[in-house]
Amino acid sequence: MTDPLIQAPNLDDIRTASELIAPHIVRTPILRLNSRKRENEIYLKLENLQPIGVFKVRSMGNILLSTDSDSLKNGVYTASSGNAGIGLAWMAEKLGLEARVYAPESGPQGKLSTMREFGAHVEIMGDDDWWQIIQNSGHPDDAGFYVDAVRSPAALAGNATMGLEIIEQLPDVDSIIVPFGGGGVACGIASAIRALKPDTKMIVAEAETAAPVTAALKRGEPVTVETRPSFISGAGAPSVLEEMWPLVKTMVDDTIVLPVAQVVAAVRLMFEQNHVVAEGAGALPVAAALSSQAPKGKTVCVVTGGNIDLEMMSKILSGKPL
Repeated sequence: MTDPLIQAPNLDDIRTASELIAPHIVRTPILRLNSRKRENEIYLKLENLQPIGVFKVRSMGNILLSTDSDSLKNGVYTASSGNAGIGLAWMAEKLGLEARVYAPESGPQGKLSTMREFGAHVEIMGDDDWWQIIQNSGHPDDAGFYVDAVRSPAALAGNATMGLEIIEQLPDVDSIIVPFGGGGVACGIASAIRALKPDTKMIVAEAETAAPVTAALKRGEPVTVETRPSFISGAGAPSVLEEMWPLVKTMVDDTIVLPVAQVVAAVRLMFEQNHVVAEGAGALPVAAALSSQAPKGKTVCVVTGGNIDLEMMSKILSGKPL
C-alpha cells in the first residue's frame, strides 16, 4: 500500500499539539448519555463546551500557533460554512492577526455573524466557487496564509488531541462515532486511537442528505454525491477530498447513515435528558449510537459543536417543522 498523500500525525506530533493549545482550550469532559437504550453505554465528548462552542479551536489553534510569524504577516484566511471560520476568527483575534473567511451562500447566518463579531471579514460567494477554494487549498487572489482545517498536518494533530483525551478519560472505549465534514475529525482522532488502542472502532455518522464517505467506501474511491440542504450545516460535502481519501479509507472502519428526523430527535434528547446543546453535526454521532446500526459496548459520541441557531433550536424543542 502506498503512503497516504496526507500523513497521519504521530504521537509526538499529537502530544506537542496538546501542550501548545492547552492554554487556549478546554479539556472537555465525557458524560454518560441519559437514555433508555440500555444495551449500549453511550458517552458524550462535549466539544460544545469549547470557548467558541466547537472543536475547531483545537485545529485552528494548532495551525496558527505552530506557524512562523513571517508566514502570517499578510493575514490568514479560510473557506468555511461556519465553525472553521469561527475558530479562525477567534484565534486570529487573540493573536492580533487579520482574518478573512470565504463563506458559501448557504452558510448559517448565525455562524457568519459570529465570525464577524470576532473581527473576521466575511466574503459570501456561490457554493460552487466556495467549494473550489477548498479543493484548490486556497484563493488565487488572496496573499494571506491559507488555513486548511482538514488537510493541514497541524489541523490533524490538533484534532487528534481529542483522541488522547478520550483514551485517558475512558480507557476501555469500544467505539468512537464522529460526524464527517472534510475528514479532519475522523482522521485526527483515529491517528491517536490507532497508536494507543487500535482495536477501537472509528465510525462516521452521516445524514441521508449528504453521505460521501459511505459512497466512497462502497465504490472504493471518492465519488460525487447528491446533497440536499438541511439544518446539519457542519457535516456533509459533495465528495471526500482526493487528498484525504487514502487516509480516510485506512482510518474509518464503518459508516452509519441516518434520516434527518433521527438527528433532530438526538438534538432534543440531549437537551432534555442531559441539558446539552448540540448543533446538527454534533448530534449526528448520538443519533447513530441510538440507531439499530449502532455498535455494542462503550461508545463515545463526539459532540463536535453546539453552535445551533436559536430559532432552529426553538423549532426542534417545540416539535415544529424545520
